Amino acid sequence: MSKKRESLLVIGLFLAAMLVAFAFWSVLPGEYGENQSTDYENAYEPVARSIAAGRGITLDGELSTRYPPGFSIALAGVFRLGRVTGAGDDVSLVAFRLFCVGLAVVLIYGMARLVWPARLALLPALAWMTYPFSLWLTKQPNSEVLFIPVLYAGLFVFWWAVLRGAGGWRVWLLYLAAGVLAGAAMLIRPVALGLSLAMALAVLLCAARAVPIRSRAGYGALVILGSVLAVLPWEATAYARTGEIIPLSSGGAVTIHDGLTFLAVPKEYRREVAIPEDVAELMWKIHERRNETGTTSGVLAVMTEEARRAPAAFLKLMLIKLARSWYGIDSRMLELPVLLLQVVYLTLSLWGGLYAIRQGGAARRMTAGNWLIVLYFWAMTFLVIPLFRYMVPAMGLLMLALPGVYLSLVARRRGRAAPQERPISSNH
Repeated sequence: MSKKRESLLVIGLFLAAMLVAFAFWSVLPGEYGENQSTDYENAYEPVARSIAAGRGITLDGELSTRYPPGFSIALAGVFRLGRVTGAGDDVSLVAFRLFCVGLAVVLIYGMARLVWPARLALLPALAWMTYPFSLWLTKQPNSEVLFIPVLYAGLFVFWWAVLRGAGGWRVWLLYLAAGVLAGAAMLIRPVALGLSLAMALAVLLCAARAVPIRSRAGYGALVILGSVLAVLPWEATAYARTGEIIPLSSGGAVTIHDGLTFLAVPKEYRREVAIPEDVAELMWKIHERRNETGTTSGVLAVMTEEARRAPAAFLKLMLIKLARSWYGIDSRMLELPVLLLQVVYLTLSLWGGLYAIRQGGAARRMTAGNWLIVLYFWAMTFLVIPLFRYMVPAMGLLMLALPGVYLSLVARRRGRAAPQERPISSNH
């Protein structure tokens, strides 16, 4: 495919993705189409308004540390742009969400294009474009709207460096840029806290054999350095204002605690889920000790003590958290349909991934590295409240292997047809 035709294809993907997303939002029933993000209403939007007004990253006059500031900074820019253009906040916010949706699809295509021909690279792009759970996340101003394209941009640059970097100072800049983008993702969602470490490990394990181990270590160090440079201004600001070192946000202990009690502590919007009695008792005991879990070390201490008292219940809880990471919803509504759909997507993604691994080359290296990054996201989701929304960004990485499904089916078809073709050819 010529560069001109592929450029037109990329533009078409971008526009089609925005059209699909807008159509999805439009057909949602009223109760589902409403903004259900309390994080946006209680934190992101008011902080963004404060930034746009020149008061800085503050909430009620104090430095806002509950969430990292990346999404609020972007929202402030969106609000300012809306005022300058006369479009208003609501229209500008919709345009921003649509732009992020289109960019994410283009980046999925770009990553797939590093290892697959253009026509096959369309499969992951189309799969992500129509993935109902990514569309669901973008129906309202969740922080994932911006997090996903920034994450994919960092990984696109990263895989470009790993698979096509020819050495020299240019490839060093690519790894540094990948780290900076990973740091930008951290400033949007704290789930990316250790992303640069996972990427550095992927360099060590997935770079070409011809790349010396010393160079791999240097590339990994550059990724980590880039992420540190990106988050350092925020960390310095938080330390100067609070006197404490805050790892991206001050909500770490709270979310880890909630991840140990979420099935036992009732909330108005949550449906009850049947769980073993010993697990419910364990979670409630941890909840009763919430005054001791104000810090991460406090949470770990309480968890360790309760796990020793009820090891079987603790093991069951850990298994529940691991499983619910792939389908769990905070409200507990529609979890069975989500689970069934996820089984389909995961089966196809693993099928394609195994094909890519067997084929070797760049496809194997990217697939293995992406699985490593997906495992990182799974671990982080398991650590806190195991909600599927935290795993949705990682699903795009798994979909990059979908062309392997098509190629394996073609190979099987040819393999079955071959025995029939031999006798015919021999008669000539």
